[in-house]
Amino acid sequence: MISKINNKIDIFLKVLFISFPIFIILGPFALNSFSLIFSIYAILNYKLLISSKIFDKRILIVFFSFIILIFPFESIDFENSFLKYLSFFRFLIMLIGLILFLENTNKKENFLDIVYKTYTIFFIVIAIDVYIEYFSGSNILGFSSNYMGRIASFTDDELIIGYIFSFLVLFSLVFIYRKIKNLYFFLIICVLVVTSFFIGERSNFIKLFLLIFIFCFFHIFYLNKFKLKNLFIVIFVSITLFISFFEITKNTYVGKRFYYSFNNNIKEEFFSTKHAAHYTTAYKIFLNNPIFGIGINNFSLESSKEKYQNSNFNPSSTHPHQIYLEILSEVGLLGSLYFIFIFFYPIFIALKFFKKYREINIISHLLLHIFFIFPILPSGSFFGTNFGLPFWFNLSILIYLSKKSKI
Repeated sequence: MISKINNKIDIFLKVLFISFPIFIILGPFALNSFSLIFSIYAILNYKLLISSKIFDKRILIVFFSFIILIFPFESIDFENSFLKYLSFFRFLIMLIGLILFLENTNKKENFLDIVYKTYTIFFIVIAIDVYIEYFSGSNILGFSSNYMGRIASFTDDELIIGYIFSFLVLFSLVFIYRKIKNLYFFLIICVLVVTSFFIGERSNFIKLFLLIFIFCFFHIFYLNKFKLKNLFIVIFVSITLFISFFEITKNTYVGKRFYYSFNNNIKEEFFSTKHAAHYTTAYKIFLNNPIFGIGINNFSLESSKEKYQNSNFNPSSTHPHQIYLEILSEVGLLGSLYFIFIFFYPIFIALKFFKKYREINIISHLLLHIFFIFPILPSGSFFGTNFGLPFWFNLSILIYLSKKSKI
């Protein structure tokens, strides 16, 4: 009886894990429910945590004790920040729950391969839906965007399908690479990049394009035996594809909107956007509160003050739309130390693991991790649900794969 119940729970958790991208589309309530379930899983399986070989106890101490660095010591609204500070623990506990779940599940079967296959299907469906909306004006559910040059797809008025598409592509990139021969693989990623371009989210397109480009060079110089003629072929094909892509897209609305930035002074173009108001306001807030910041979740309250007002754009927003400026303005330099560790320690252990074992799956999650912590370009709110939870979801897999050899 108990065995049957455990099997049903195991199946339920697997379905949840596989369905994670759908939860991103559904929004914060679905994501928080996901987080709550795997947090409960972590608490109920605390004995597994004690015996687990994956968790370095010193690193766990850093994750949990050093969280004091982001405590709202000088918060401009302590109650608001303190509640958000407490809710931040859900990310860490969920992280542990996901790693324990993978440790328990993936050793019995190659569960992650099922996840990669499913996520590949997800982004294929999204890609088809994007083209349907691009050419017909609405997606298969009848959703359409009110923002000229942007695709809504399944996210309706949220307009974050480009972010979700990038998440799925990078998550499954190596899986596709392993399954498909070189020529077809490069043709597929060309289609994926074009799809991202037509979605119209410039920041996510640039991140995806650069990270896929890095992976292609990684393939040429590291995964395969390097040959000079192959480099020339790749350069020639890349230039040809780029020119063809430019000629095809330059007269589209998305193309005009995108290329306009490069035909003009990029600095002037940037400062004519609302993101510039958010960036500069976050920087001013940081200068005024450099050590402890203003407290998590207080950017909206602080940025609405008269001293930050901009004649062109309203600087007030829920967050600065740039992950590093959000962290600096809300938790200051002291809190930034904590996140520098969280951002760069996984990169170190992932590269160390790959160098030793050459397990290529980890590269997908490493690229996705870099996508989340990409500097300069706009991003979602790190302390928010839609951007924050997927970051920790991917981080759990990155850490699990980096430590898997210890199981």
